Amino acid sequence: MIKGIYSSGSGLQPRMTQLEILSNNIANSNTTGFKKDNLFIQVMKNAALSQIQGEGPLRGLDSKEFTDFSEGSFNQTNAPLDLAIQGRGFFVLDTPQGVRYTRNGNFSLSADGTVVNSDGYPLLGSSGKIQIPQPEKISEASISIDEYGNVTNGTTTLGKVRVADFQNPSDLKKDGASLFVSTGPEKPVELDVQHSLIRQGYLEESNVDPVESMVQLVELSKNFETDQHMVQSQDASLEKAMDVGRV
Repeated sequence: MIKGIYSSGSGLQPRMTQLEILSNNIANSNTTGFKKDNLFIQVMKNAALSQIQGEGPLRGLDSKEFTDFSEGSFNQTNAPLDLAIQGRGFFVLDTPQGVRYTRNGNFSLSADGTVVNSDGYPLLGSSGKIQIPQPEKISEASISIDEYGNVTNGTTTLGKVRVADFQNPSDLKKDGASLFVSTGPEKPVELDVQHSLIRQGYLEESNVDPVESMVQLVELSKNFETDQHMVQSQDASLEKAMDVGRV
């Protein structure tokens, strides 16, 4: 009976984690460039027995959170500094905490002509920050960014958007809703047009399917409640058995 309690209870913690992940995915379903998270759970041999022996509530359960980097759909905005990457790769930002990577291409011009994201972090090009000279004399509508990332104003080249990629994206960890930081030893490589193209006037939407996620959330909530009831039921039966033993 005790083994049954641990067997039922072993799934509660992973399900709680899954509920938190799904809730966060749904909350960010409209966040530009957001990538949904998932939880991989592998039940190891003798998981319940390991718990009975006091080796921890997740002993025998191998759970790992991971990010799904699949491409989201594109939303056409026609804003000249809205950019989307078709294919692999990330935009590169210069932040006070160091370099960060993102698929959120919602950019604008700062007062000094630097191309920045919504947090004011500069977009990096192949040769550093991308800056527009004399921004007060140039309208954003006159800025052109081709599919190769070349930034021009008329016949004047102003820079080239850098697109970085990682062979092992699992080394990227989230730093906010749509920013990523590299935590592994791998150095990013700059992609060419064979692997990615830049689309001006578009933004990549979140890759979360709200309807699918809501269905999963409802199903997961029901499974969580079922596990709770089973634990409570078996605990009550154990209590009765102990009362009989006392008599």
